[in-house]
Amino acid sequence: MSIYERFAYFYAKGPYPQYSRRMVELLPPVLQRFDLRPTAILDLACGEGSFAVEMAKKGLQVTAIDLSPQILEFARRNAARENVEVEFMVADMRSLDFEARFDLVTCWYDSLNYLLELEDLERTFQGVHRALKTGGLFIFDMNTIYGLAVNWQRYPCVVQQDTTELFEIHRPGYDFEKNIATLRITGFVKEANTWGRIEEEHKERGYPLEEVRLALKQAGLKVLACWGNIKEMSEPEPNSGRVWFVAQK
Repeated sequence: MSIYERFAYFYAKGPYPQYSRRMVELLPPVLQRFDLRPTAILDLACGEGSFAVEMAKKGLQVTAIDLSPQILEFARRNAARENVEVEFMVADMRSLDFEARFDLVTCWYDSLNYLLELEDLERTFQGVHRALKTGGLFIFDMNTIYGLAVNWQRYPCVVQQDTTELFEIHRPGYDFEKNIATLRITGFVKEANTWGRIEEEHKERGYPLEEVRLALKQAGLKVLACWGNIKEMSEPEPNSGRVWFVAQK
């Protein structure tokens, strides 16, 4: 069973979409700073579609992909509920086959950390380069090594959701040799008069920032900014748990 198969329901019902909605608020100043007025957007690893739907509500042409068919069902429902058109596709961001179609490509909520091999990250960046029009931007965030090795490990067990229909706990771990964090998710969902249980194991790799910069450069993307705080547009600190990159074709 792949991740986000049964967890898709927990994701859609939980606090996770709040991050995507927050990016909707923080994105306009970034676009203004780099003088980009996009009309066509590609959102990678779109999840339940909060960001894609909000962009479509602003009148933009949005294509959104995710590897999980289950979570895309929630995304399509969101778009239908908001009465907007978004082209949702089941696709792997390591194998993008778009050609010079988009002004902006986004990838939020540390989705790129799920790529555990540098080669996969490089392939994704190469696909983004092909998908972008000349002058287009690629804006994304990633968890840092500090974020995964320190921030994720502060508590051995975290209750993520506790409602009358859902209960979810997280148990983290970290492999310092491979820079890979593991998040073991146990969830219970109420089904009629019984409770069903799910177990998933999510892994994320932390990459040195210079390694990310080099991979972008090798893909033909120029790094315009790397921030530890996207709202303040400030440089990363040694203890920054997350970074945001802006790169241009």
